[in-house]
Amino acid sequence: MKGAREFASLFETGQYGKLYLVSGEHARGKTFRIQVLPKGEEAIPNGSNNLCLNKNAVTVYGEIGGHSGWTEYYGWLHNGPWENDLVELVSEVRIRNESKVLERLKRLASEEETEANRVAELLKAY
Repeated sequence: MKGAREFASLFETGQYGKLYLVSGEHARGKTFRIQVLPKGEEAIPNGSNNLCLNKNAVTVYGEIGGHSGWTEYYGWLHNGPWENDLVELVSEVRIRNESKVLERLKRLASEEETEANRVAELLKAY
């Protein structure tokens, strides 16, 4: 759903510092919600698609309009410093993902070079 797909694709449900991120999906698309936890409090999970059970947690990102389950769209329910924390988390995940892609490409290039050398040596020795 609009405003949820990118974040839900980057994060698994869980606690990230003082934020509890909930990535989910339903028949029409991805869902994503964020709760702020009190300082030092550990999240009490409530399943992968559910908000945590902490009574003092506040939902700061979630559905802001549309028809729930059909055309809902997501955004900030409350603005604050947690927005910058999410930007930092997104940057960290993207950098980590890009590093994994680069490592994979290097490994594939090395494997291709090794195979080309093997073929060349075999044919040279004929």
